Amino acid sequence: MSAQLNTYNTMAEAEADRAQQKALLTALNGWGRALRLDECGAWRINGACGSIHTWGDGKGWVLSVQRRSERQWTYTKRRLAFCTVTQDGDDEGCLRLHQLPTAEQADVIRDVLGIRKRVEFGAEELERRRALMKRLVHEQGLANAIGEASEPLEEEAAILGADPPRELEEASTEQPALDDAIPS
Repeated sequence: MSAQLNTYNTMAEAEADRAQQKALLTALNGWGRALRLDECGAWRINGACGSIHTWGDGKGWVLSVQRRSERQWTYTKRRLAFCTVTQDGDDEGCLRLHQLPTAEQADVIRDVLGIRKRVEFGAEELERRRALMKRLVHEQGLANAIGEASEPLEEEAAILGADPPRELEEASTEQPALDDAIPS
């Protein structure tokens, strides 16, 4: 496994790039785990059929799209007509997105790139899940508490209370002291 390259000149530049990607991911209503560092150390939004990087101007993005055929790529370019094609290959290419997408455009981008949609819960389901998590955390805390349950079992107590093997006792007595080993 090779070391990751550093794409950014400063941490501030990396954080600005990440913030721009987070803004797009929010506009896309995409899954939070889609935002990752690539092999060059640049922030990107990953999808099953492509990825999104920032353009570099702090305002735009580049969508890198891979399709299975020329016909599918042609159809994809039509669906992404709100973007500017910057690289046009046979069955893949890059398109520039100049601004945050509308809800309809976000649906198209997610579909084309294969980006999972963020899971949305209703108020009741969200409250049920929070209550469940509180209960699990409480039970986990009780399981980790020090008390009578932390006493060793009978088999463990027998092992812990046993004398060390005779070979280990003899080996420890045969070792010369450290003061004897150092010449004066």
